[in-house]
Amino acid sequence: MKKRLRKKLEIKEFYRPWFAITAEIQPMAEGDQADFVSRFIAAAEALDMICEGAIGDTDLEVAFDTGRLATANAERRQQFLDQIQSWPEIVKIEATELQ
Repeated sequence: MKKRLRKKLEIKEFYRPWFAITAEIQPMAEGDQADFVSRFIAAAEALDMICEGAIGDTDLEVAFDTGRLATANAERRQQFLDQIQSWPEIVKIEATELQ
């Protein structure tokens, strides 16, 4: 398979590992939830991860792109999880392994 097609399909050396989390969060006022969402996104971006998903009133489902292969993907995943598990807004969290 040609390099251009591998890059477009993100396979082989262009594969980008990812993981997903689902969490139960405490209900918050509108301003507090906006602050929570911005802190959540900033925490992911600080570790060079891209996040995509939905954050509702009492739950969230988000997938994270951890970057290219062999770039400390597992370490960044664990750092992010350690950081957000200590937040008081998060009641319960479940995360998948790197895919």
